[in-house]
Amino acid sequence: MPTPTIDDHFEIVSSTAYWTAKQLPFRVPRAPLVRVGAPALAHAIDSHDPDTGVGLETWCRQEVRRAIRDFITDRYEA
Repeated sequence: MPTPTIDDHFEIVSSTAYWTAKQLPFRVPRAPLVRVGAPALAHAIDSHDPDTGVGLETWCRQEVRRAIRDFITDRYEA
């Protein structure tokens, strides 16, 4: 089985950035969210342990969501 790449799962980053931006009570551009989510996705793919029982896609979504949420908290919320 080939090793998954960031290109295989990039829709996770774009969809998470889109829905996060839509749910916020203030306007946040999606581009910075994508720039934060992409390295988080790469790290999630690299650090995923298949023995944990959590699937790769679920793991990636959790890590991308966490990175975007932390970015918003650090940058936009006081």
